[in-house]
Amino acid sequence: MAGQRLDGSERRNAIIEAALPLFARKGLAATTTREIAQAAGVSEGLIFKHFPSKAALYEAIVLSCVEGDPEMARLTALPPCTATVIQFVQALVRYFVFDMAGEPLDRSRHRLLVMSLLEDGEFARHVYRWIAEAIEPQFAAAVRAAEAAGDMVASPVPAEVRLRPAVLMGQMVATLSLPERSVLAAPFTGATHMDRADLANRAAWFILRGVGLCDAAIADHWIIPEGDHP
Repeated sequence: MAGQRLDGSERRNAIIEAALPLFARKGLAATTTREIAQAAGVSEGLIFKHFPSKAALYEAIVLSCVEGDPEMARLTALPPCTATVIQFVQALVRYFVFDMAGEPLDRSRHRLLVMSLLEDGEFARHVYRWIAEAIEPQFAAAVRAAEAAGDMVASPVPAEVRLRPAVLMGQMVATLSLPERSVLAAPFTGATHMDRADLANRAAWFILRGVGLCDAAIADHWIIPEGDHP
């Protein structure tokens, strides 16, 4: 990348793309600005111009995962109803089960989240803060609509936080899938490989029951991805 003339936006993106795998592999404390600058093809001073603090760089990495994502835009535009609750959970689970398993950038972001938990937790706090602000309000509105439609059983858990167990479960699945050979297959099934479609379906159904949806409502609004079976 060195030698190319980049505009401000391209330089900023180059810094984010260079910092992500370094942070994910080495952690914040062991990664130097010199390493990021060399990988991005920019000066160290330019890094501080675009990102004056660790928090600013972490926030940019979080947003790089979702800005312009058509699936995220589709989900947040859905009307509040029972079907939206199910689509949110299915999309979330499939992201953790499939996308994080196959996309290098998504795997790096998740590795960074895990590494953050082993350090000061700052990146993880940015991730959960974004979820709370950008996703939970729409999901809570859909939960309330499902309750009004009679599709929910009574729950002591407020609608505003019912998405959180789904996020935590999905992230654990993604964490257990980080090794080249997933640790999910053999301990539970004795198999040498994991059927990801089956795992995604079972996990989504389990989460939806936990959210409070009754079986009939799940069955009525369940979406079967192409090639999958409920």
